[in-house]
Amino acid sequence: MNEKYLESAMLFARLYGIAETLNPWTNLDNEKFVSMIKEWTDEFVNVENGDVLTFFEWKISQKKTGYADYIKNQSPCL
Repeated sequence: MNEKYLESAMLFARLYGIAETLNPWTNLDNEKFVSMIKEWTDEFVNVENGDVLTFFEWKISQKKTGYADYIKNQSPCL
């Protein structure tokens, strides 16, 4: 794993913890949480010059609206 991957994964995990505290979501079990962070990180590291906060906000907006599964394969405008 490279440095960008590890930094991105840690940042997504921390940001998700904050978002989870501020939103009335059900708690994810560890396996689902790790899988989600890995998926987001894999997707993010393949975006050239992507902004981590913009990407995270895009992912959270998908979760809030319930469209995460439907638009999973679309890339954000970064």
